[in-house]
Amino acid sequence: PDAALRLAGWSSLTSAVYLGIAQAARNEAVAFARKRRPNSLQKPIASVPHIQEKTGKMELALLQSSALLFGLGEQFSADPTSVDPSLFAAAKYTATNSAIEIVDLAMRVVGAASLSLSSPLQRYYRNVRAGLHNPPMDDVTLSMLARRALEPVER
Repeated sequence: PDAALRLAGWSSLTSAVYLGIAQAARNEAVAFARKRRPNSLQKPIASVPHIQEKTGKMELALLQSSALLFGLGEQFSADPTSVDPSLFAAAKYTATNSAIEIVDLAMRVVGAASLSLSSPLQRYYRNVRAGLHNPPMDDVTLSMLARRALEPVER
């Protein structure tokens, strides 16, 4: 039980950190898209379909990751023994990989300006990748989930 509690706590904290970075990157990209008016357009780039698609993908990834993390948190708060530790590992995996995707999409919305040292996006890009190196690692998480699915159910 103690190890499971530690995994739940650690995974929840790291998941929340990377979701926060992803949210900040999304906010930066949305603010940029609302303001940026290139000479070739009469309105902000927020009106361009491929910018809308990237923004929609960011929104969806944030919703999915948040729903998983917060849903597990609620379930764990109600009954800690009811949550398999592998599910917290899955939440960390989902949050971290979604955060990487979201930051990448945000940088695609902003373009080359996102690489400037004055842009927070270049820092978010670097920082969010650290999630891959926080335990549990992706391969361990996938193994945990596979064992959970493939091992016989105790009755």
